[in-house]
Amino acid sequence: MPTVFAKLRIALVILVLGYPMGPARAEFSIRVSALDDVLVDLERRAPAEVLPLNDSVIATEVNAVVASVSADVGTTVRRGDLLVQLDDVDFQLQFEAAEASLAAAEARRAEAEAKLDRARRLSSEQYVSADELLTRETALALGDADIRGARSQLAIARRNLEKCRIVAPYDGVVQERQAQVGAYVTVGTPLLRLTQTDRIELSAEVPAAVAQGLENAEAAWFESRGQRWDVAFLRLSPVVDPGRRSRQARFGFGVAAPAAGRSGQLVWREARGQLPASLLSRRDGRLGVFLYRDGRAVFHALPGAEEGRPTPIDLPRSTEVVVQGRDRLQDGDPVILR
Repeated sequence: MPTVFAKLRIALVILVLGYPMGPARAEFSIRVSALDDVLVDLERRAPAEVLPLNDSVIATEVNAVVASVSADVGTTVRRGDLLVQLDDVDFQLQFEAAEASLAAAEARRAEAEAKLDRARRLSSEQYVSADELLTRETALALGDADIRGARSQLAIARRNLEKCRIVAPYDGVVQERQAQVGAYVTVGTPLLRLTQTDRIELSAEVPAAVAQGLENAEAAWFESRGQRWDVAFLRLSPVVDPGRRSRQARFGFGVAAPAAGRSGQLVWREARGQLPASLLSRRDGRLGVFLYRDGRAVFHALPGAEEGRPTPIDLPRSTEVVVQGRDRLQDGDPVILR
């Protein structure tokens, strides 16, 4: 049997050589990847439709007979183009009568002014009484009032005459035609339905829980039938649809835009380069990710992380992240790469 001195020599050799005195701590086999290779972009989708800013029924504002129709279904028109011409003979006569009434009122006013000037000269020589002078002044005031009234009547007649020419209020396409040549139409009678083409927007039904993130989205686009158009956020309705639990969001297109009525999906990227939820681990009540450093697994806590959701991570893109074999890992465990 070895002596006590021999046993001490063996223990000293073990200590010097660094052999463990107790059971060795297990090494876990893991796989790692660079952080830059595992980050994902958080994208969301919502049903969307391209809508014109205006889709109007063009109606008459006066009672008249339809003289001609210059635009039919499918016709593309520019703002100011003639759509429907109403018979304007009666309105032309009313306009000329209003012009004559204004001319008569101006003549009467000129006469009243001349009489007042003469009365004032005679009044200074006491040839005209104060009552007569007051009468002349009143006549001039009435003349001014008559002119204002005549000018208003002329403006009304001119406006009614203009209403016989029904023009396009914006660039668009005629979708429906009700106007018929020779038909008598009254105020409010529908003539055409015009859909705007120069101003369109994308309308999307976005889940209320994530709608607020649209304003800070890094990028957004519209996808339809394999095509894609970039869009810019315009506004978000504050009203939540109680049935769908969604809010309506509107986006604008750039130079290129799809046709109104096209449906598809709004896609937006809330954040770029987030850690996938599948790489999150919970240790001591905290969520985080395991990193590989010098042969050991290091638990890096992420205070803002949530279960099942990608999370931002502020580490160098070259950081090595444990992607496999982390289920039983604890902070500081020795590991080997496989």
